[in-house]
Amino acid sequence: MTDLSCIVRVESDQLMKRAALLYGSILVMSAGSAVANPHGDQPKQAMFKTQQEAEAAAPGFGCEGAHQMGSMWMVCAMHEQADQHGHH
Repeated sequence: MTDLSCIVRVESDQLMKRAALLYGSILVMSAGSAVANPHGDQPKQAMFKTQQEAEAAAPGFGCEGAHQMGSMWMVCAMHEQADQHGHH
């Protein structure tokens, strides 16, 4: 095997690992964006594109404010509040 083919193989492996990580992150974000409520109704959206949307939805989760999660915004001023209210 030539040095060039070794480099290509290593870069290909790294690219596959990055793609798998990105895909996993997307799955986690999409799973975290809808949280089931305790009454068995339809899941409520907990992740939003803007801070204003998350803040507006926070009272429905029993909290106030919003916090940033990557490029998205989640209800409740602190992540721990969302956990305490059982919405994460």
